[in-house]
Amino acid sequence: MEPMTKNVGGSTWVAPYAKIRADSYVMLASLLVQPPSEDLLKVLQNLEWEGPIPERVDHTLRALRQASRDYPLGALEDEYNKLFVGLGCGEMVPYASWYREKVIQSAPLASLRSDLILLGIVRQADSHEAEDHAGALCECMALISREPNETDHATQARFFQQHIAPWMKNFFKDLESAKSARFYRKVGTFGRCFLESETEYFKLDGVA
Repeated sequence: MEPMTKNVGGSTWVAPYAKIRADSYVMLASLLVQPPSEDLLKVLQNLEWEGPIPERVDHTLRALRQASRDYPLGALEDEYNKLFVGLGCGEMVPYASWYREKVIQSAPLASLRSDLILLGIVRQADSHEAEDHAGALCECMALISREPNETDHATQARFFQQHIAPWMKNFFKDLESAKSARFYRKVGTFGRCFLESETEYFKLDGVA
C-alpha cells in the first residue's frame, strides 16, 4: 500500500513519519533518563530532518538546539540533578503513576507492565527506574514506532492513548515552568509540542 499523506500541525507528512517520530522519542528519552552527555549535545546540535516537519515541532527543535549550545555541560548536570534526582528530592516526579494517581508504583504501572509483556519489551537488568518513568516510556515509543518493526499503527496508537496521552503532556508543561529549569524548559516545550503532534497524528488516522 502506498503511503498516505496527512496534514499535521500545518505541514504535510508522509505516513508513517517513522524517522522523525523515533528520533524525537529517542532524544527525549536520552534527556530524561540521565544528564546530557557531550556526545548527546553534539547530536542534538546537529539534528535535522529531511522533508516537511510540523511547524511547532520544527520551531521548538530550533530553540532546543540553541539551548544545547548556551549551557556548559556542568551546568546541565547540576540542573538535571535539581530537577530529577532522588524521589521526593528532585523538583519533578517523572512517573505516570504519580501524575495519574499521586502514588508511586500504582495501577498505571501494573497496566503498563502487562502491555509491555504483550509487546515483548523487557526491562533491562541494569535499569534503576520503573517502567512508567517518562524517559522509559519514550524509549518504549521509540522502539514501537521505529521502522521496520512488527508493531502496527493501531497498536502504537493504543499504547500512546493508554500510557502517554493521559499524563505526559502535563509533565512536560510542568517541566516548562519548573523553578530549576533553564535548558530543560526547552526540553519541556519540545516534548509538549511533539506530543500534541503525535495526538493529532493518531486522531487523523482514525485510531485514537
